[in-house]
Amino acid sequence: MRKIFDQGKTIYISDRFDEISGLAEGILEYPFEGGLLNLLKEENRLRQSYVLIRKKDAYAFFTVYENKMNIFTFGRMKCVLKLKVIGYPCSLSCCGYLTNDEEMMFEWIKKIRGAKLILNVSGGRPMSQMVVGETLPTCILDRHLESPEEYMAHLRSPYRRRIRKAIAACKDLAVREVNDAGQGLYRLYLNTWQKSDYKLEKLEKGFFDRVDGVKLAFYRDSAPVGFVLLKQDGKKLIFMLCGMDYEYNTADLYYYMLYHIVCFAISHGCSAIDFGQTSEDTKMRFGAELEKKYFYAHHSNRLLNAAARLGKGLLEYKYDFPAYRAFKEEGRL
Repeated sequence: MRKIFDQGKTIYISDRFDEISGLAEGILEYPFEGGLLNLLKEENRLRQSYVLIRKKDAYAFFTVYENKMNIFTFGRMKCVLKLKVIGYPCSLSCCGYLTNDEEMMFEWIKKIRGAKLILNVSGGRPMSQMVVGETLPTCILDRHLESPEEYMAHLRSPYRRRIRKAIAACKDLAVREVNDAGQGLYRLYLNTWQKSDYKLEKLEKGFFDRVDGVKLAFYRDSAPVGFVLLKQDGKKLIFMLCGMDYEYNTADLYYYMLYHIVCFAISHGCSAIDFGQTSEDTKMRFGAELEKKYFYAHHSNRLLNAAARLGKGLLEYKYDFPAYRAFKEEGRL
């Protein structure tokens, strides 16, 4: 572990979470848990490190992983660049840091050499010398429900009818909680990862075998055709990722999987579901609302940083979804 002193700040940098976690006691929370971060270190092949900054009562903890990415992911151009990503090393919609002083943290991140990308920030306020823009929004269903029947009763008829169509189309599927991934579920994950337009990292099979979460698998006869990985954090249910067999009718299957996520949340006392990012149009039909997320980008080379600021529009995710009203009435129950 390296220790750096910089203008009243003490910075700890380590390639091992266990070396730094004891110094960050009291500020870590889900998903910044030892078990999950250590598992991701082993089962995500991207190089990862952890940084803790302390300055009197101010603190910041964040993960950094290195990746080669197309910086124009949301456009038609392509430019692959080696980046240091401040983000959670798994496809969650949370940001990759915890802090009570963003400005202090961002000022230090700007000193890191090369290109940096900070993902899934909740606020999009301007930051000196940094490019800020919108990225994929998070889909949140925040509504207390007592039963699946109550959920369906409160949906407007077009959305209720679409879910019932999916239920009828998938009536031959068996839904089971499974303990390990097996080759079948991992194959489904790879199918979906390969089809994704926004590839950030690829997890290894061991992650699915050992992760502390719930795997709901959807079987046709004896073969899985889909699965979802869920994690409960208090009253919130987090949809971490999924996989599907694309030889099946994936439109109905995906609806059916999302419906079972809603049912699982209700049966386990969750009042909110973090449906994650992507497939916003479908998730909004289930009643989810979009929570804006932002990225910050910076390059230590002044010319390249200036170019990134001028080309901000090419880096942003642009969307314009209809204003769905999935529920019959506005507001929470």
